Amino acid sequence: MSRRKVALDTNVFLLFLVGLADRAAIARHKRLSGYDIGSYDLLCRLLAGYDEIVVTPGCLAETTNLLDSDKSPRTRCYQMLRELIKSGEALSEKHDPAVKVVEERPFMWLGFTDASYVRLAEEGIPVITSDFDLFQQAVARNESSINFGALVMNHGA
Repeated sequence: MSRRKVALDTNVFLLFLVGLADRAAIARHKRLSGYDIGSYDLLCRLLAGYDEIVVTPGCLAETTNLLDSDKSPRTRCYQMLRELIKSGEALSEKHDPAVKVVEERPFMWLGFTDASYVRLAEEGIPVITSDFDLFQQAVARNESSINFGALVMNHGA
């Protein structure tokens, strides 16, 4: 049986990880100022329809850098991230060689990490993102991709 996969871009993955570690920390984390606990709950409802979250090495690097900017939940988030990665079930990492990622046309205006998400969309993995430019590219390649920023705005976060 095929596992349903979904890719989370960096900001959405950061929300997921911080919320998983400490829901109250969402309101305190300076990189999550556009979100609240309701946003996290909305994300969890979306994720309930999938078996596996996919991230890229770029997303993991960016997320841990963003965690460093707010020390309070960092240790617990690192622990949660380690557990997710080691489980091999709920979270997987998809690596594409850099030479393939930079061949993507959107690389020139989206950058490396987002271009790697465009590749995931091309491979049939929907992308959940709050970045409108990335969303446009992802949904053009996989109509199941989700503009999380618009969902949050419509749900009153």
